[in-house]
Amino acid sequence: MFKNSGKRVICTLLVFGLAFSSLLTVDSQAAKKTKLKTKKITMKVGQKKKIVINGKKKKAVYRFVSSSKAKATVSKSGVVSAKKAGKVTVTVKETYKKKTKKLGKTVVTIKAKDDGKKPQLTAVPSSSPAATPVPTPVVTPVPQTSSQPQNTEVPHQTETPNQTEAPLETEPPASAMKPIGPYIEDTDSSVPDGFDEVNDEVAGTVEDITYDSTVIKEDAVVSRKAKVVLPKGYTEDKKYPVVYMNHGIGENETTFFGNKVQNVIWNAIANGDAEEMIVVFPNGCANEKGNSSGLEFFSKEHYAAFDNFINDLKECLMPYINENYSTLTGRDNTAVCGFSMGGRVSLHIGFTLQDTFRYVGAFCPAPGIFEHNDMNVHEDGLFTPETFTLQDQYMNDTLVMIVKGTNDTTVKNFPKDYTEALTANQVPHLFFELPGGHDTSVYKPGMYNFLRRIFHRNEE
Repeated sequence: MFKNSGKRVICTLLVFGLAFSSLLTVDSQAAKKTKLKTKKITMKVGQKKKIVINGKKKKAVYRFVSSSKAKATVSKSGVVSAKKAGKVTVTVKETYKKKTKKLGKTVVTIKAKDDGKKPQLTAVPSSSPAATPVPTPVVTPVPQTSSQPQNTEVPHQTETPNQTEAPLETEPPASAMKPIGPYIEDTDSSVPDGFDEVNDEVAGTVEDITYDSTVIKEDAVVSRKAKVVLPKGYTEDKKYPVVYMNHGIGENETTFFGNKVQNVIWNAIANGDAEEMIVVFPNGCANEKGNSSGLEFFSKEHYAAFDNFINDLKECLMPYINENYSTLTGRDNTAVCGFSMGGRVSLHIGFTLQDTFRYVGAFCPAPGIFEHNDMNVHEDGLFTPETFTLQDQYMNDTLVMIVKGTNDTTVKNFPKDYTEALTANQVPHLFFELPGGHDTSVYKPGMYNFLRRIFHRNEE
């Protein structure tokens, strides 16, 4: 009797032991923490490297999503194949027991085969206060143009991108574009009645976008916002040139939208003065927060965030726009313009990336292009008056416009300093001095005049 009872006890213990062991195995599998090990990869075009995940679950499915398949593709097993130089973000996801979660992102830097080192785009800062919208003005032109060009040296800056870098692919070829000369010789700065009025019949659409930036914080991806203004009847069956329009200090991607600048764009197109185009309103403060939080408003640190936008634009925002919208690419189809600090940013970008932008507009541009002392801030300047010029091949093929308000006490005479340097360097350009201050009374008509001079093609 006792022997049989003992045997039953032993059997029962063995059964419980096996069951408990099985539970431990399941719990161990469920508790295993999966981590993305590979956060950063540097490789050359043509190379392959694997993204490593620690603690993979046996029955889990892992997905790898490249932000640009044109630059890099990723296999189901996480092998990255480098296709084209640039930066790519790979998002890694895990699906386990019908639940999907994001493990993180891997930043992939791809370098060209023949260049082991690609120079970093960096900047040197400066600015002026944000705009205060005022009622739409009547504009009286007071323009000037510069003298004819001569061969000059390529502007040189320490820690700025290689200006001999190959331009982006152009669609269609450069021969399709009308020459810049006649548009610089056109000194009429008047605008039609109602040029900035709301008109639903000609209105297009405005979309909000969020894109990943890899140049804001080292070894990290920062989400950034922008607004994209599309023309009426926008369709994927057609390709459009693109303008990047930069706001003033203390503002963001919503400012121009709030000031109804999109109506200036749509009216210019509807009036037959401007070509159909896409206009992007980015956030030009390229720091982690996207604003002046934690910084002294007038300071080198704050200005430097705007100077860093050249990196964000070229490496992250432009690729996103070209991949997600039906765009024409290449310098013939790409323009940059802006107001106040955005005008300074636009001059910095346009004169640094001359192979990328054929059209550069600066409305009431802030100090900082040259050495200055303003608002208790001293900066060495992004250029010197001597280096603020165009390369020979772009001297007669770049539309440069600078606009100043007659009563602008914010940026004072800095816009005139810029136009005088261009004149001294014999760079063809337009300079308009319009009635008004540091506000919409100047930059809206300035923008209308800029838009009507860009992206024009020869008749086929």
